[in-house]
Amino acid sequence: MPHDAEPLAADQPDRYREALSAFVAPVAYHADAVARDPEVIRVAEAVYEAFGDHGADGGLTRGELASLCSKSVNPALFESRFDLFVSMGLVHRYRDKAHQQRYTIDPAGVAALLVYPRLRDANGVEEIIMLLGRTRQDLAAGELSEDELAGRLTHARRALSIVTDYLLRLVHEHPWEDLIRERSQRRSADLLLDEATELITAASARFPGLADSGKRLVGEALRYVGAVREVCDRLLEQASARHDFSMLTPEQYLSAARRGDKDHLAAPLARTVFDPATLVVTPEQVIAAIEEFRPAPPRRRAPRPPDSHTAHDPAEAARQRAARRRATIEAQAELHLQGAGEVDLTSRIRGAGWPGAAAIVVETLAAHANPDIPLRVALSTALVIDPVGRVSHVTPIALSRVPRRPVPGEDSAAADKPAEVSRA
Repeated sequence: MPHDAEPLAADQPDRYREALSAFVAPVAYHADAVARDPEVIRVAEAVYEAFGDHGADGGLTRGELASLCSKSVNPALFESRFDLFVSMGLVHRYRDKAHQQRYTIDPAGVAALLVYPRLRDANGVEEIIMLLGRTRQDLAAGELSEDELAGRLTHARRALSIVTDYLLRLVHEHPWEDLIRERSQRRSADLLLDEATELITAASARFPGLADSGKRLVGEALRYVGAVREVCDRLLEQASARHDFSMLTPEQYLSAARRGDKDHLAAPLARTVFDPATLVVTPEQVIAAIEEFRPAPPRRRAPRPPDSHTAHDPAEAARQRAARRRATIEAQAELHLQGAGEVDLTSRIRGAGWPGAAAIVVETLAAHANPDIPLRVALSTALVIDPVGRVSHVTPIALSRVPRRPVPGEDSAAADKPAEVSRA
Protein backbone atom coordinates (compact mmCIF):
# COMPACT_ATOMS: atom_id res chain seq x y z
CA MET A 1 0.00 0.00 0.00
CA PRO A 2 1.89 3.13 -1.12
CA HIS A 3 1.61 6.24 1.04
CA ASP A 4 3.29 9.60 0.85
CA ALA A 5 5.87 10.70 3.39
CA GLU A 6 5.02 13.79 5.44
CA PRO A 7 7.47 16.21 7.09
CA LEU A 8 8.07 15.63 10.79
CA ALA A 9 5.38 17.54 12.66
CA ALA A 10 6.32 20.41 14.94
CA ASP A 11 4.97 18.52 17.94
CA GLN A 12 7.58 15.74 17.55
CA PRO A 13 10.89 17.52 18.38
CA ASP A 14 12.16 14.64 20.51
CA ARG A 15 11.87 12.18 17.63
CA TYR A 16 13.74 14.56 15.31
CA ARG A 17 16.52 15.02 17.87
CA GLU A 18 16.79 11.22 18.25
CA ALA A 19 17.18 10.91 14.48
CA LEU A 20 19.85 13.62 14.39
CA SER A 21 21.71 12.01 17.28
CA ALA A 22 21.78 8.67 15.51
CA PHE A 23 22.91 10.43 12.33
CA VAL A 24 25.96 12.13 13.87
CA ALA A 25 26.80 9.29 16.30
CA PRO A 26 29.46 7.71 14.01
CA VAL A 27 31.56 10.92 14.17
CA ALA A 28 30.43 12.45 17.48
CA TYR A 29 33.08 13.44 20.04
CA HIS A 30 30.81 12.98 23.07
CA ALA A 31 27.32 11.66 23.79
CA ASP A 32 25.64 15.08 23.82
CA ALA A 33 26.85 16.03 20.34
CA VAL A 34 23.40 17.22 19.20
CA ALA A 35 21.73 20.22 20.78
CA ARG A 36 18.65 19.40 22.81
CA ASP A 37 16.56 22.04 21.10
CA PRO A 38 15.80 20.93 17.50
CA GLU A 39 15.13 24.57 16.61
CA VAL A 40 18.89 25.18 16.41
CA ILE A 41 19.03 23.45 13.02
CA ARG A 42 16.77 26.21 11.74
CA VAL A 43 19.62 28.67 12.41
CA ALA A 44 21.93 26.65 10.15
CA GLU A 45 19.21 26.53 7.51
CA ALA A 46 18.75 30.30 7.73
CA VAL A 47 22.52 30.82 7.30
CA TYR A 48 22.44 28.47 4.31
CA GLU A 49 19.56 30.41 2.75
CA ALA A 50 21.31 33.75 3.33
CA PHE A 51 24.52 32.63 1.62
CA GLY A 52 22.56 30.96 -1.18
CA ASP A 53 20.61 34.14 -1.97
CA HIS A 54 23.06 36.94 -1.16
CA GLY A 55 26.58 35.60 -0.60
CA ALA A 56 27.81 35.05 -4.15
CA ASP A 57 29.97 38.21 -4.32
CA GLY A 58 32.63 38.29 -1.64
CA GLY A 59 30.73 36.56 1.17
CA LEU A 60 28.75 38.22 4.01
CA THR A 61 29.67 39.97 7.22
CA ARG A 62 28.38 38.81 10.59
CA GLY A 63 26.03 41.79 10.73
CA GLU A 64 24.66 41.07 7.26
CA LEU A 65 24.09 37.43 8.20
CA ALA A 66 22.32 38.42 11.41
CA SER A 67 20.06 40.82 9.52
CA LEU A 68 19.16 38.28 6.85
CA CYS A 69 18.58 35.46 9.36
CA SER A 70 16.44 37.62 11.66
CA LYS A 71 13.54 37.17 9.26
CA SER A 72 13.21 33.50 10.20
CA VAL A 73 15.10 32.88 13.50
CA ASN A 74 15.47 34.64 16.82
CA PRO A 75 18.49 37.05 16.76
CA ALA A 76 19.63 35.87 20.19
CA LEU A 77 19.62 32.26 19.02
CA PHE A 78 21.63 33.26 15.94
CA GLU A 79 24.25 35.02 18.07
CA SER A 80 24.57 31.97 20.35
CA ARG A 81 25.15 29.66 17.39
CA PHE A 82 27.35 31.75 15.09
CA ASP A 83 30.62 31.30 16.99
CA LEU A 84 29.96 27.55 17.16
CA PHE A 85 29.46 27.47 13.38
CA VAL A 86 32.79 29.27 12.92
CA SER A 87 34.68 27.01 15.32
CA MET A 88 33.31 23.83 13.73
CA GLY A 89 33.96 25.03 10.17
CA LEU A 90 30.40 25.37 8.91
CA VAL A 91 31.15 29.08 8.39
CA HIS A 92 34.69 30.34 7.83
CA ARG A 93 36.44 33.53 6.77
CA TYR A 94 36.23 34.43 3.10
CA ARG A 95 40.03 34.89 3.08
CA ASP A 96 42.44 33.51 5.67
CA LYS A 97 43.53 36.89 7.07
CA ALA A 98 43.28 38.22 10.60
CA HIS A 99 41.43 41.39 9.63
CA GLN A 100 39.00 39.59 7.30
CA GLN A 101 35.43 40.17 8.51
CA ARG A 102 33.53 38.50 5.68
CA TYR A 103 32.44 34.88 5.84
CA THR A 104 31.37 32.09 3.54
CA ILE A 105 29.76 28.68 4.10
CA ASP A 106 31.52 25.33 3.70
CA PRO A 107 30.10 22.99 0.99
CA ALA A 108 30.35 20.01 3.36
CA GLY A 109 27.90 21.72 5.71
CA VAL A 110 25.59 22.42 2.79
CA ALA A 111 25.62 18.70 1.96
CA ALA A 112 24.60 17.89 5.53
CA LEU A 113 21.74 20.37 5.37
CA LEU A 114 20.53 18.64 2.23
CA VAL A 115 20.62 15.26 3.96
CA TYR A 116 18.81 16.33 7.15
CA PRO A 117 15.40 16.98 5.47
CA ARG A 118 15.49 13.51 3.92
CA LEU A 119 16.36 12.07 7.32
CA ARG A 120 13.38 13.89 8.79
CA ASP A 121 10.96 12.98 6.00
CA ALA A 122 11.80 9.32 5.30
CA ASN A 123 14.01 8.12 8.18
CA GLY A 124 16.74 6.78 5.90
CA VAL A 125 14.58 4.95 3.36
CA GLU A 126 15.09 7.80 0.90
CA GLU A 127 18.84 7.18 1.06
CA ILE A 128 18.35 3.52 0.17
CA ILE A 129 16.22 4.48 -2.83
CA MET A 130 18.85 7.00 -3.94
CA LEU A 131 21.60 4.40 -3.52
CA LEU A 132 19.69 1.96 -5.75
CA GLY A 133 19.03 4.61 -8.38
CA ARG A 134 22.62 5.87 -8.40
CA THR A 135 23.92 2.30 -8.67
CA ARG A 136 21.65 1.64 -11.64
CA GLN A 137 22.91 4.78 -13.38
CA ASP A 138 26.57 3.92 -12.75
CA LEU A 139 25.97 0.39 -14.02
CA ALA A 140 24.39 1.70 -17.21
CA ALA A 141 27.37 4.03 -17.71
CA GLY A 142 29.80 1.10 -17.30
CA GLU A 143 31.50 2.63 -14.25
CA LEU A 144 31.11 -0.36 -11.91
CA SER A 145 33.08 -3.57 -11.78
CA GLU A 146 31.47 -6.79 -10.62
CA ASP A 147 33.06 -6.52 -7.16
CA GLU A 148 31.99 -2.90 -6.74
CA LEU A 149 28.45 -3.72 -7.80
CA ALA A 150 28.33 -6.70 -5.41
CA GLY A 151 29.45 -4.43 -2.58
CA ARG A 152 26.70 -1.89 -3.28
CA LEU A 153 24.03 -4.58 -3.50
CA THR A 154 25.14 -6.00 -0.17
CA HIS A 155 25.23 -2.51 1.38
CA ALA A 156 21.66 -1.76 0.19
CA ARG A 157 20.38 -5.16 1.29
CA ARG A 158 21.78 -4.77 4.81
CA ALA A 159 20.34 -1.27 5.20
CA LEU A 160 16.95 -2.44 3.93
CA SER A 161 17.01 -5.43 6.29
CA ILE A 162 17.63 -3.17 9.29
CA VAL A 163 14.81 -0.77 8.33
CA THR A 164 12.40 -3.66 7.75
CA ASP A 165 13.23 -5.27 11.10
CA TYR A 166 12.61 -1.93 12.80
CA LEU A 167 9.18 -1.64 11.19
CA LEU A 168 8.18 -5.18 12.08
CA ARG A 169 9.29 -4.64 15.67
CA LEU A 170 7.04 -1.59 15.86
CA VAL A 171 4.09 -3.54 14.46
CA HIS A 172 4.45 -6.56 16.75
CA GLU A 173 5.78 -5.08 20.01
CA HIS A 174 4.98 -1.37 20.25
CA PRO A 175 1.66 0.41 20.94
CA TRP A 176 -0.22 1.80 18.00
CA GLU A 177 0.68 5.36 19.09
CA ASP A 178 4.25 4.65 17.98
CA LEU A 179 2.95 3.59 14.58
CA ILE A 180 1.19 6.93 14.21
CA ARG A 181 4.51 8.64 14.86
CA GLU A 182 6.23 6.48 12.26
CA ARG A 183 3.53 6.58 9.60
CA SER A 184 5.04 9.71 8.03
CA GLN A 185 8.57 8.28 8.06
CA ARG A 186 8.07 5.74 5.27
CA ARG A 187 8.58 6.48 1.59
CA SER A 188 6.46 4.68 -0.97
CA ALA A 189 7.22 0.98 -0.72
CA ASP A 190 6.31 0.41 -4.37
CA LEU A 191 8.93 2.96 -5.49
CA LEU A 192 11.65 1.16 -3.53
CA LEU A 193 10.59 -2.21 -4.93
CA ASP A 194 10.59 -0.85 -8.48
CA GLU A 195 14.09 0.59 -8.05
CA ALA A 196 15.40 -2.70 -6.65
CA THR A 197 13.78 -4.76 -9.43
CA GLU A 198 15.12 -2.53 -12.23
CA LEU A 199 18.61 -2.57 -10.72
CA ILE A 200 18.68 -6.37 -10.36
CA THR A 201 17.39 -6.86 -13.90
CA ALA A 202 20.22 -4.70 -15.27
CA ALA A 203 22.82 -6.24 -12.94
CA SER A 204 21.90 -9.84 -13.83
CA ALA A 205 22.13 -9.03 -17.54
CA ARG A 206 25.59 -7.47 -17.09
CA PHE A 207 27.00 -9.83 -14.44
CA PRO A 208 25.13 -13.17 -14.31
CA GLY A 209 27.19 -14.23 -11.31
CA LEU A 210 25.36 -11.66 -9.14
CA ALA A 211 21.96 -13.29 -9.60
CA ASP A 212 21.93 -14.69 -6.06
CA SER A 213 22.84 -11.33 -4.52
CA GLY A 214 20.10 -9.73 -6.59
CA LYS A 215 17.51 -12.23 -5.40
CA ARG A 216 18.42 -11.52 -1.78
CA LEU A 217 18.06 -7.77 -2.35
CA VAL A 218 14.67 -8.16 -4.02
CA GLY A 219 13.62 -10.48 -1.21
CA GLU A 220 14.45 -7.78 1.36
CA ALA A 221 12.54 -5.22 -0.73
CA LEU A 222 9.49 -7.50 -0.72
CA ARG A 223 9.86 -7.97 3.02
CA TYR A 224 9.93 -4.19 3.45
CA VAL A 225 6.75 -3.84 1.34
CA GLY A 226 5.07 -6.41 3.55
CA ALA A 227 6.17 -4.58 6.70
CA VAL A 228 4.75 -1.27 5.39
CA ARG A 229 1.46 -3.00 4.66
CA GLU A 230 1.37 -4.45 8.17
CA VAL A 231 1.85 -0.95 9.59
CA CYS A 232 -0.97 0.41 7.45
CA ASP A 233 -3.26 -2.54 8.20
CA ARG A 234 -2.78 -2.13 11.92
CA LEU A 235 -3.49 1.59 11.69
CA LEU A 236 -6.61 0.90 9.63
CA GLU A 237 -7.76 -1.69 12.13
CA GLN A 238 -7.27 0.70 15.03
CA ALA A 239 -8.93 3.55 13.15
CA SER A 240 -11.97 1.37 12.41
CA ALA A 241 -12.22 0.29 16.04
CA ARG A 242 -11.95 3.87 17.37
CA HIS A 243 -13.95 5.47 14.53
CA ASP A 244 -11.11 7.94 14.23
CA PHE A 245 -9.39 8.39 10.88
CA SER A 246 -7.35 11.40 11.98
CA MET A 247 -4.43 9.06 12.69
CA LEU A 248 -4.09 8.28 8.98
CA THR A 249 -2.35 10.27 6.28
CA PRO A 250 -4.52 11.51 3.40
CA GLU A 251 -3.15 8.77 1.14
CA GLN A 252 -3.92 6.11 3.74
CA TYR A 253 -7.41 7.52 4.17
CA LEU A 254 -7.91 7.23 0.40
CA SER A 255 -6.71 3.62 0.50
CA ALA A 256 -9.15 2.87 3.32
CA ALA A 257 -12.01 4.35 1.28
CA ARG A 258 -11.11 2.17 -1.68
CA ARG A 259 -10.58 -1.05 0.24
CA GLY A 260 -13.08 -0.78 3.12
CA ASP A 261 -16.70 -1.90 2.87
CA LYS A 262 -19.58 0.54 3.29
CA ASP A 263 -20.40 -0.57 6.85
CA HIS A 264 -16.90 0.27 8.11
CA LEU A 265 -16.86 3.55 6.23
CA ALA A 266 -20.27 4.51 7.63
CA ALA A 267 -19.31 3.71 11.23
CA PRO A 268 -17.74 7.15 12.04
CA LEU A 269 -21.04 8.83 11.06
CA ALA A 270 -23.34 6.38 12.87
CA ARG A 271 -24.07 8.86 15.68
CA THR A 272 -24.09 11.99 13.54
CA VAL A 273 -27.39 13.93 13.40
CA PHE A 274 -28.32 15.34 10.01
CA ASP A 275 -30.97 17.90 9.19
CA PRO A 276 -33.76 16.66 6.91
CA ALA A 277 -33.20 17.32 3.26
CA THR A 278 -34.90 20.36 1.78
CA LEU A 279 -36.29 20.78 -1.72
CA VAL A 280 -34.15 23.45 -3.34
CA VAL A 281 -35.66 23.09 -6.84
CA THR A 282 -39.35 23.59 -7.55
CA PRO A 283 -41.31 21.26 -9.87
CA GLU A 284 -41.77 24.14 -12.31
CA GLN A 285 -37.99 24.60 -12.54
CA VAL A 286 -37.51 20.87 -13.16
CA ILE A 287 -40.09 20.92 -15.98
CA ALA A 288 -38.51 24.02 -17.53
CA ALA A 289 -35.05 22.41 -17.41
CA ILE A 290 -36.38 19.24 -19.02
CA GLU A 291 -38.02 21.22 -21.81
CA GLU A 292 -34.86 23.24 -22.40
CA PHE A 293 -32.33 20.42 -22.41
CA ARG A 294 -34.45 17.58 -23.83
CA PRO A 295 -32.73 16.22 -26.94
CA ALA A 296 -34.56 16.66 -30.23
CA PRO A 297 -36.50 13.58 -31.38
CA PRO A 298 -34.71 11.56 -34.04
CA ARG A 299 -35.81 12.13 -37.62
CA ARG A 300 -37.24 9.09 -39.30
CA ARG A 301 -37.03 8.76 -43.08
CA ALA A 302 -40.13 7.41 -44.78
CA PRO A 303 -39.66 3.95 -46.27
CA ARG A 304 -39.01 3.80 -49.98
CA PRO A 305 -41.92 2.70 -52.14
CA PRO A 306 -41.70 -0.83 -53.45
CA ASP A 307 -40.26 -1.27 -56.96
CA SER A 308 -43.13 -1.91 -59.34
CA HIS A 309 -40.81 -3.19 -62.08
CA THR A 310 -40.32 -6.70 -60.80
CA ALA A 311 -38.55 -7.80 -64.01
CA HIS A 312 -35.66 -5.37 -63.44
CA ASP A 313 -32.57 -6.98 -61.93
CA PRO A 314 -30.21 -4.33 -60.47
CA ALA A 315 -27.31 -6.77 -60.19
CA GLU A 316 -27.65 -7.85 -63.81
CA ALA A 317 -27.90 -4.21 -64.91
CA ALA A 318 -24.67 -3.45 -63.03
CA ARG A 319 -22.90 -6.38 -64.70
CA GLN A 320 -24.07 -5.17 -68.12
CA ARG A 321 -22.80 -1.66 -67.43
CA ALA A 322 -19.45 -3.06 -66.34
CA ALA A 323 -19.29 -5.21 -69.50
CA ARG A 324 -20.06 -2.23 -71.72
CA ARG A 325 -17.47 -0.15 -69.93
CA ARG A 326 -14.87 -2.92 -70.29
CA ALA A 327 -15.67 -3.29 -74.00
CA THR A 328 -15.30 0.46 -74.54
CA ILE A 329 -11.93 0.58 -72.73
CA GLU A 330 -10.66 -2.45 -74.66
CA ALA A 331 -11.84 -0.97 -77.99
CA GLN A 332 -10.04 2.31 -77.31
CA ALA A 333 -6.86 0.39 -76.48
CA GLU A 334 -7.12 -1.69 -79.65
CA LEU A 335 -7.46 1.52 -81.64
CA HIS A 336 -4.10 2.62 -80.19
CA LEU A 337 -2.50 -0.76 -81.00
CA GLN A 338 -3.83 -0.93 -84.58
CA GLY A 339 -3.34 -4.70 -84.53
CA ALA A 340 0.26 -4.48 -83.26
CA GLY A 341 1.50 -6.24 -80.17
CA GLU A 342 2.92 -3.08 -78.53
CA VAL A 343 2.75 0.67 -79.12
CA ASP A 344 4.41 3.73 -77.53
CA LEU A 345 1.71 6.25 -76.63
CA THR A 346 4.04 9.10 -75.68
CA SER A 347 3.83 10.98 -78.95
CA ARG A 348 0.08 10.45 -79.14
CA ILE A 349 -0.35 11.87 -75.61
CA ARG A 350 1.85 14.89 -76.38
CA GLY A 351 -0.16 15.69 -79.48
CA ALA A 352 -3.58 15.28 -77.88
CA GLY A 353 -3.37 18.30 -75.60
CA TRP A 354 -4.23 18.34 -71.92
CA PRO A 355 -7.85 17.13 -72.01
CA GLY A 356 -7.09 14.47 -74.63
CA ALA A 357 -3.85 13.42 -72.92
CA ALA A 358 -5.68 12.91 -69.63
CA ALA A 359 -8.33 10.80 -71.36
CA ILE A 360 -5.71 8.57 -73.04
CA VAL A 361 -3.83 8.03 -69.77
CA VAL A 362 -7.01 7.27 -67.80
CA GLU A 363 -8.31 4.79 -70.41
CA THR A 364 -5.01 2.91 -70.73
CA LEU A 365 -4.55 2.69 -66.95
CA ALA A 366 -8.12 1.43 -66.63
CA ALA A 367 -7.33 -1.27 -69.21
CA HIS A 368 -4.22 -2.23 -67.26
CA ALA A 369 -6.15 -2.41 -63.97
CA ASN A 370 -8.86 -4.70 -65.38
CA PRO A 371 -7.65 -8.32 -65.28
CA ASP A 372 -10.22 -9.32 -67.90
CA ILE A 373 -8.64 -7.03 -70.55
CA PRO A 374 -5.47 -8.61 -72.07
CA LEU A 375 -3.56 -5.33 -72.13
CA ARG A 376 -0.80 -3.98 -69.92
CA VAL A 377 0.77 -0.56 -69.47
CA ALA A 378 4.47 0.12 -68.84
CA LEU A 379 5.32 3.49 -67.23
CA SER A 380 8.81 4.89 -67.57
CA THR A 381 10.65 6.69 -64.78
CA ALA A 382 11.74 9.39 -67.22
CA LEU A 383 10.02 12.76 -67.62
CA VAL A 384 9.67 14.52 -70.99
CA ILE A 385 9.37 18.30 -70.62
CA ASP A 386 8.25 20.51 -73.50
CA PRO A 387 7.47 24.07 -72.29
CA VAL A 388 6.01 25.15 -75.65
CA GLY A 389 4.20 21.93 -76.51
CA ARG A 390 0.52 21.12 -76.05
CA VAL A 391 1.49 18.94 -73.10
CA SER A 392 4.27 20.56 -71.08
CA HIS A 393 5.41 17.38 -69.29
CA VAL A 394 4.66 13.71 -69.73
CA THR A 395 5.99 10.35 -68.60
CA PRO A 396 6.56 7.89 -71.49
CA ILE A 397 3.85 5.20 -71.57
CA ALA A 398 3.86 1.96 -73.58
CA LEU A 399 0.81 -0.22 -74.20
CA SER A 400 1.28 -3.93 -74.95
CA ARG A 401 -0.90 -6.96 -75.56
CA VAL A 402 -0.76 -9.99 -73.26
CA PRO A 403 -2.47 -13.38 -73.53
CA ARG A 404 -6.09 -13.23 -72.48
CA ARG A 405 -6.93 -14.92 -69.22
CA PRO A 406 -8.74 -18.19 -69.95
CA VAL A 407 -12.42 -18.28 -69.12
CA PRO A 408 -14.01 -21.57 -67.97
CA GLY A 409 -15.69 -23.25 -70.95
CA GLU A 410 -13.70 -21.25 -73.53
CA ASP A 411 -11.01 -22.89 -75.71
CA SER A 412 -7.49 -21.51 -75.89
CA ALA A 413 -7.85 -20.30 -79.48
CA ALA A 414 -10.80 -18.13 -78.55
CA ALA A 415 -8.91 -16.80 -75.55
CA ASP A 416 -5.95 -15.67 -77.68
CA LYS A 417 -8.20 -14.03 -80.29
CA PRO A 418 -8.06 -10.23 -80.02
CA ALA A 419 -11.24 -8.39 -79.21
CA GLU A 420 -13.29 -6.99 -82.06
CA VAL A 421 -12.81 -3.25 -82.34
CA SER A 422 -15.67 -1.08 -83.34
CA ARG A 423 -14.61 1.63 -85.75
CA ALA A 424 -17.94 3.28 -86.01
